[in-house]
Amino acid sequence: MISTSKESKPICLFDSGIGGLTVLKKLISKFPNENYIYLADLARVPFGDKTKEEIKIIVDEIIQWLVQFEPKTVIMACNTSSATFSSQLEDLSSKFGVPVYGIIESCTREIGNSNHKKVSIWATQLTANSNCYKNLIQKTNSNITVEEIGCPKLVPMIEGLSFTLEERNKVINEYLNHTSKDSNTLVMGCTHYPLISEDLKKLTDIEIIDPADSLVRELEKNLVKNNSSNPAKISLYTTAQKEKLERFSKLYLCQEADTKLTVLNRIKAIS
Repeated sequence: MISTSKESKPICLFDSGIGGLTVLKKLISKFPNENYIYLADLARVPFGDKTKEEIKIIVDEIIQWLVQFEPKTVIMACNTSSATFSSQLEDLSSKFGVPVYGIIESCTREIGNSNHKKVSIWATQLTANSNCYKNLIQKTNSNITVEEIGCPKLVPMIEGLSFTLEERNKVINEYLNHTSKDSNTLVMGCTHYPLISEDLKKLTDIEIIDPADSLVRELEKNLVKNNSSNPAKISLYTTAQKEKLERFSKLYLCQEADTKLTVLNRIKAIS
């Protein structure tokens, strides 16, 4: 175990792949003096095509691994994991002795307290099928209409990096055609999706919401901040494809990070 002061303890976050880097980037921008540990489970990407039972095993395993770093908080930078544990965050926090945040809850609270009439959610199939966004938004405001659209082609497209602009636009338009025309807001219900936000903005005028922005606002209120003047120390871990994580981190974070390859104990049992 690593013994550090409470303020300097790292913020740990994880995702099935590189999508959670979009959350990490916003955290670094808002909290530049914090230390960060990020785990990409690229051996089991995507999470969205797995069962809830598999996701529960994976998340339990990952958080158990992350607590060795004595984090000040753990963030599920993954909508699929967050949807699976949306009603169990307090139990997870209690089990591991560290605050655990999902990516969905703060966003749905803000939407529920807004004047939106109809909201569309793009998400992985598991997240869409869970109706998590709909249930949480309508728990706050039952007058808001919510549609959840499974977009299974987006994560492979984003992670692949081999699609041409024409091919990306074709996939994006496919899901825009499934999105109600009277919807006034589109929520990026997967942390991978902000990586195509610029493409999306060229194809639609609909307001786009990234749930990571809501999470950052919530952490601003609750986080025990590191007041050190030292720059953030960023350590990236992956369960496979180290070169891929290095490539995306340089491309998206625009900075060097310490990248390591790790193998979790039960990887072969559920991959």
